[in-house]
Amino acid sequence: MTEKKVAAAIVTYNRLELLKEALAAVLAQTKYLSHVIVINNLSTDGTTEYLDSLDDERVVVYHATANLGGAGGFNQAVRVFGEKLQDDFVWLMDDDTIPQPDALAHLVDFMTEYPEAGFVNSQVRWGSIDGNPSWMNVTAPRAFTWQRYLTETYEPAVEVVNATFVSVLFSREMVAMVGLPQKEYFIWGDDMEYTNRIADIQRGYMVIKSIAVHKSKENTKPGDIVVEKDESRLWRYNFEYRNRILTARRISKKEMTKVFLIALARDWRKTLLKKGVDFRGKKLKIIISGLFKGLFFNPKIEFAKGLKEAKSKSLHDAGMDLLD
Repeated sequence: MTEKKVAAAIVTYNRLELLKEALAAVLAQTKYLSHVIVINNLSTDGTTEYLDSLDDERVVVYHATANLGGAGGFNQAVRVFGEKLQDDFVWLMDDDTIPQPDALAHLVDFMTEYPEAGFVNSQVRWGSIDGNPSWMNVTAPRAFTWQRYLTETYEPAVEVVNATFVSVLFSREMVAMVGLPQKEYFIWGDDMEYTNRIADIQRGYMVIKSIAVHKSKENTKPGDIVVEKDESRLWRYNFEYRNRILTARRISKKEMTKVFLIALARDWRKTLLKKGVDFRGKKLKIIISGLFKGLFFNPKIEFAKGLKEAKSKSLHDAGMDLLD
C-alpha cells in the first residue's frame, strides 16, 4: 500500500523566532510529511526574507499582500493544499505550535486504521511537553461517549465535538465535501465552525499519543471578555461574538438561541455586575454589537478550484446514534 502523504500548513504573522521553531519541528516529523505550506500574513519582522532564503523543496511559501487574519490564512492554506498539491491530508497549525517528532505519525496511523474519522487532532500542552493542557485548545468530548474512557481498556483516541487549528488533520476528500475555512471570520472561531462542518459528516477524535506544544503567551480560556485586561485586544471580541452566533446558527436555530441567551445571561451580566471589571462600558457595547451582527452575518462557503463533490448526508439527518 502506498504511504500516505501530508501537507502541513502554518499561518504566521510577525513571530519569526517561533516560526523557525515550529517549522523545524514540522520538518523533523518521523513519517508522512511531504510539504509544508507557510502562509505569511504580511509580516514586517524579517519573516519574508527568512522564508525566501529557505532551500527546501518541501516548503511552499505564500506571501499575502494583506493581513488576512488567522481565518484568512487558514482559508488560503487549505486552498493551496487543494489546488496546488496532491497530498492525501492537510495538517493545520499556528506559528507557535511545536509538534513532537511523532505527532504526525500518530495522527495518520489513526486515520488509516479508522478511515471513518472526519478529522483528528493532537493533545495540546502549553509552554512545554510537561506543561498543563493548553486551555484554549481543550475541546469537549462528545456527549454520552466520555464514559467509555473510564474503563481499563486502552482507547487510542477520544471522540470530540470539534477542534482548534493547533495540530488538526483531515483528508483531501473531506475538503472536497465541506469546502474551505471561512475567511470572513478573520480571527477566532473559524476552526470550531470548520471542524463542526466536518463532524456533521464524520466524527472527530483527539489522538492521545499525538502531542503538540502551544507556545502562546498566556494559558487562558478562549474568548473570556469579562477577565480581559488588555484594552488593545478588545477589538477581537467583536469577531468572537459575531462568529460565535454564526457557528451556532449553522448547527440549528435552537443552538443559536441558546448561545445568544447564554452570552447575555453570563458574559453581559457578569461584565455589568461583577466588581473590578476593566473597560466595562466598552465590553458591554462589544458583546451586544457582536451578537446582533452575528444574526445577519452569512458569508458563502468557498471551495478549492477543481475540488468539490457532493456532501455526504448529515449524521444528524441520518438519525445515527452518537456512539455509532
